[in-house]
Amino acid sequence: MDNMHKLYWSKDVHSQYEQKLKDFKERYFHDIELTTVRPEPFKYHLNVMCAFLKSLKGDELSVLEIGSYLGDSARIFSGYFKEIDCVDAFGKCNKISKIDDLKETDKSEGDGADMSVKMSEENEIIKFIFEKNLLEIVDNVSFYNMTSDDFFLKYKDNKKYDLIYIDGDHRFSQQMRDYTNAKDFLKEGGVLGGHDFSWESTQKMVKEMGFAKKPLIHFLDDSFLVIPEELI
Repeated sequence: MDNMHKLYWSKDVHSQYEQKLKDFKERYFHDIELTTVRPEPFKYHLNVMCAFLKSLKGDELSVLEIGSYLGDSARIFSGYFKEIDCVDAFGKCNKISKIDDLKETDKSEGDGADMSVKMSEENEIIKFIFEKNLLEIVDNVSFYNMTSDDFFLKYKDNKKYDLIYIDGDHRFSQQMRDYTNAKDFLKEGGVLGGHDFSWESTQKMVKEMGFAKKPLIHFLDDSFLVIPEELI
């Protein structure tokens, strides 16, 4: 874990973290491996995206983030916008998401590796970092520990957002479901976007959803926004 994360919690919490690392190694016989998803330059460019969206639509925005990992992007969103809902399964999965049920197209595109990460034994510690670095620090973030499929099904009648940012399970089949479902959760003039624009599965989704024919902005941290034409 990089030094920046350590700034966000107390010595007591860090002691808990160290104990969790020790317990993890004793149980699984290897050290935990965390990915630094957003190095400082990437965080800067996500701030650029937020500043752009704020200039376009103001700061009283409600945001849905699908896939939160360590909470870095949600913490940035929380500094710009009014309300952030984070959805992350942290190891939970539907039958349709089990790795044995992966479609051959998903396997051939390499997205099975992404699904393996989502289901890894490290999720307990990843969730701990997410909670200590985000939920216990900011007051405008709510957390839903469930799959995106379950979230969209449960809240289809009573939640709408100004921005939906998708960075969850990157398999093509799951991305198609997430972006299709997300369209029904957007407010009028709402903006849909996500991360990992350069991934093969994301590129395929962008084409199939028809986003390539719409005003689309690609940021240098690999985020992208599909801008409604009425906002341009």
